[in-house]
Amino acid sequence: MPDPGRSILFRDQQNLELAEEAREMSLAFADSAYLRWISGEEDPHRAWEMYFERTQRQVRTLLDGLLATFPPEDRDKALQLAGSVEAFCLPSDAVESRVFENPGSATGFLIGISPLAVQLSAEIAWGMNLAHPYLPEDLPEGWEAATMHAQESLALVLSRYVRAAERLGEAPVPMSMVVLAMQKSTGPDGGPRDCYDAALAFALTHELAHIRNGDLLPARHRQAAALLPEHMASALDISAEENEELTADAATFTSCFNFLLTVASLAPDNPLRDARTPRELLQREAQLMITAWHSARRATEACEAYYTAVSILSDIAFRRGDDDAARRLLTTAMRLPYIQRYVQQVREEVLNKAYGPYMWTEYDVAYRKGYGSWRAFLVGNLLPAVSRDQRAEEPDWLSDWKTPAARAREPRYLAAVVEEGQRQVEAMVREAGPDDGRTLAARANLAYLRSQAGDTAGAISALVDLIPHMERVWGTDDPNIFPVRHNLAWLLGETGDTAGAVAAFTELLAVQERVLGPDDPDTLDTRYELAHLRGTTGDVAGAVADFVLLRADHERVLGPGHAATLATRKSLAHWQERLGDTERAAATRAELRSDEVTVFNPDHPGTRAAYEARLEEHTRELGRGHPDTLTTLWFLAVLRGKDGDATGAAAAYTELLEHDLEPFGFDEVDLRIIRDNAAFWQRVADERHHAG
Repeated sequence: MPDPGRSILFRDQQNLELAEEAREMSLAFADSAYLRWISGEEDPHRAWEMYFERTQRQVRTLLDGLLATFPPEDRDKALQLAGSVEAFCLPSDAVESRVFENPGSATGFLIGISPLAVQLSAEIAWGMNLAHPYLPEDLPEGWEAATMHAQESLALVLSRYVRAAERLGEAPVPMSMVVLAMQKSTGPDGGPRDCYDAALAFALTHELAHIRNGDLLPARHRQAAALLPEHMASALDISAEENEELTADAATFTSCFNFLLTVASLAPDNPLRDARTPRELLQREAQLMITAWHSARRATEACEAYYTAVSILSDIAFRRGDDDAARRLLTTAMRLPYIQRYVQQVREEVLNKAYGPYMWTEYDVAYRKGYGSWRAFLVGNLLPAVSRDQRAEEPDWLSDWKTPAARAREPRYLAAVVEEGQRQVEAMVREAGPDDGRTLAARANLAYLRSQAGDTAGAISALVDLIPHMERVWGTDDPNIFPVRHNLAWLLGETGDTAGAVAAFTELLAVQERVLGPDDPDTLDTRYELAHLRGTTGDVAGAVADFVLLRADHERVLGPGHAATLATRKSLAHWQERLGDTERAAATRAELRSDEVTVFNPDHPGTRAAYEARLEEHTRELGRGHPDTLTTLWFLAVLRGKDGDATGAAAAYTELLEHDLEPFGFDEVDLRIIRDNAAFWQRVADERHHAG
């Protein structure tokens, strides 16, 4: 058995003195009560030895694997890092991972990993993998009910876990469900082991990126350009330290993907790992494509789960009274939109070229949206409702907190974006010339940025000047010009120049039908705009007729569940309502709801109704006291409260108290929370009754 602190792949490079420092740091941070509980060993030093042996093997093996995925041109950097970096697990109650220069005599860096962050990330990734299927059409009939129950179970597990994490020191953190599942079975791709490894890889990769970028060194030694230019970061009130975090975040997804892909493709049990014959090589190539897709999906899940876990840990830190940690963690969580955009860019522009166009699909977008609304519901509604430690006051910094997305809509930021875009265009004109394709594309993007900044007239003027130039260089039938013409027509409509917008869209439609064909999605999109403009000019009956035809074409070409099809149906219902045909409008809306993609997250329009029906079914078939019935009732109590149904929420919480909740792990503190919620909603219901 190798020493758990020793490297396997890089043993000739490893700094053993630094490895010993990692042991000492782990011992210094050790949480004796937790380690005695998790190991079953009363002797504190022996308990720590058992824990260190297990966790250090995990982090060192993973560190080796991450370094091994460096591209050949970075091999020297990998060897250098192998001798100057060690990692270890921080104590059980640490909410933040961190990286710092070794305080001892050995030269190098130490990475401390938060077990809470890894465990929560793995729990969420695995749970959402079960509760929010990626490819629902591949599942058997009736999958909706199973995933609803999986989502309920995940919510219960996380709320119990968080309640325990809030009072670390009083009681040990419960064993993670994903860890228990790993003890029973490793499972196929996407199983608990994969989720745990991805979560640990994501956390470790992020901290390793700080070392690779030189963030701990003086500014003149930094090795990575900041993700946001300095003036852009300043406009968003993003500090230099936060920009460093963004830069590290941006590097994390690709490194995590490379690690997962390498581990899967080079696994010892992979029969095609050492393929030699032409047939085997072809099979291996096909297998690599599928493995790459799974690895990208797993890395995306790890990214989503990591930021959800960080949001939860921010809430825990806030309720512990550690406002500084809460602020840092919330700042990290708010960076997710930037990272999602970066992940999308990597998958579209980098991975697609190597592995195929399926690397980024509409399924990814739908999956992320489901994750996002579930995350917002869990952190914003569910956890505060079940928290042991309620805080009535908000910290000073939270009252005026703005997300980067909110800041990005502010005039000073938009002005900075336009200024940067103008500089880029001028540089491209000097370096590549005014007729270069990249220059023309940059000018089109700059016009769009002007419109976003509120300078609609300037954007229209820029596009009117640009389109003839594009047609001269590329030809009038070049499809790359069509989106630019579409933007111009749309902006004309926004200024109230309806006649100009109709004329521009009509000319564009004729060219699109000739060049792209009548069934191209862009052609259909132009028809959508013309139908809408027809209604706004007063021809409501004509708009209804156009949308009826367009709906049929969208369903035929794109399918009933496509976003464009759903948008067309919504517009059809709107104009049918304007026409006074309320019966057909209601039928269109009912059809729309029935064909919307089923995403079981708490913000889905049909979620509460589905849970109400599920509760009625469970009560009838299983009984009022069955665990599945009570789980549904508990989740429904929160949903009713969120919807403002005070009477229904009070009734659900009150009924919960009539049953034995011990199988769920609820203790007297949990029961007090439920009683408080029941009393609160009953008080709200009574006040509304008296006011009415």
